[in-house]
Amino acid sequence: MAEGVLDRIAAVVADGHLHTAADFTAAGIHSTQLSRAVRAEALVQYARGIYFRGWEDAVENIDLAAVSLAHPGGVVCLGSAAHLHNVSNEDPSSVWYAVDRARVGRQVTVGPSVPVTTVFWPEAALTPGVEVRTVMGVEIRATDVARTVIDLLRYRGKLGDEPGTKALTDYLRDAHGPINRLWDLADELGCRRTVEPFLRFAEEVREAIPRPTAPGA
Repeated sequence: MAEGVLDRIAAVVADGHLHTAADFTAAGIHSTQLSRAVRAEALVQYARGIYFRGWEDAVENIDLAAVSLAHPGGVVCLGSAAHLHNVSNEDPSSVWYAVDRARVGRQVTVGPSVPVTTVFWPEAALTPGVEVRTVMGVEIRATDVARTVIDLLRYRGKLGDEPGTKALTDYLRDAHGPINRLWDLADELGCRRTVEPFLRFAEEVREAIPRPTAPGA
């Protein structure tokens, strides 16, 4: 491969971020040249149309960044958000990603290397309790810890009781926020009746939940 092409590819990925094929096209790099660079191990293709400089740049939550870059506007949610906030014992085998059901009528995919479980929400549900963080130059929209608790509780018919009760217990134990925040989100999402028994119970037992012991204490 011509040295000039490799130099242009290196310039695109020099920031250590994830990049789409469009970023390389804008730099005058053809898709066949990208393929050759990958085969020559001068570039890593992480998922379909998603590239980065080398594995030394890979960080935790790169899967979430790849999905968010390929399908902007969605929200990392449920099991993936619970793992992100450390209110789950499980590392999900796929990225849970919510999209606007009125605009996205199909499953979200980024190739077999990054499995995605697509959740379809109304547009109004894609905003409450959503925070933004940056991973490898990509803005990730994810439900915050309180919204994640509410979502796991309202989806317990599909996910079972354990994920939601575990997340709620951790929310209380680690003092992530007041219970009123959970009530407010339940009202905003229209699921108060669904989660009310859990939140009432949480109000009764929150003082009895032991707080984590600080190291060396």
